Amino acid sequence: MSGLAAAILPYILLYKYWALFIITFIASLAIPIPAGTLLVASAAFAAQGYFNIVILIVVVIIANMAGDNLAYWLARYYGRKVLYRVGFIRKILTSKDFTVIEKRIAKRPGLIIFLTRFEVIATLTTNLICGLGKVPYKKFLLYEALGALVDTVFYAMLGYLFGDTWQAIDKLIGNFTLVIFLAVALGVALSWKKLIHHLSQEAV
Repeated sequence: MSGLAAAILPYILLYKYWALFIITFIASLAIPIPAGTLLVASAAFAAQGYFNIVILIVVVIIANMAGDNLAYWLARYYGRKVLYRVGFIRKILTSKDFTVIEKRIAKRPGLIIFLTRFEVIATLTTNLICGLGKVPYKKFLLYEALGALVDTVFYAMLGYLFGDTWQAIDKLIGNFTLVIFLAVALGVALSWKKLIHHLSQEAV
């Protein structure tokens, strides 16, 4: 467990569902808190009777959806006004590459929105791009809700079923996610120009 998760977990054990809701909401909205690890830990305690697993899952799904949707609307209405004030971010947002990626996500957002629910940085980035690109809200809501449901149930069941060994399972999942993320990042970096050209053709 990371130092940040270890520091936050006692507050969840003390304030239970309220703390879990607030932390999950903040993680979905703006700050990359390891909400998945905290959910696995909370579900492990649910297996010991400290939480009700059904209430736990419902609270986390609602918090995830609330944070994701607020992030989308903030990015949609205020994102460019705020981010354009930062020089290097303005250059990124006005670059040809970013425009291509933005159009690609706006055209076919479903799979990207769904898959990024499983990693906090990817979730925050996708919410921002969807809001900035004004992805149709009904599409965003549909795939975000499906992703939040599957993501929450997946991590909750890991903690609930594996109980005392949840830390080892969480570490294994974290390492696997990291390897996949690094592999994808490396692949994108090595084939960036071809990828952008391909996406620009699709976005037309």
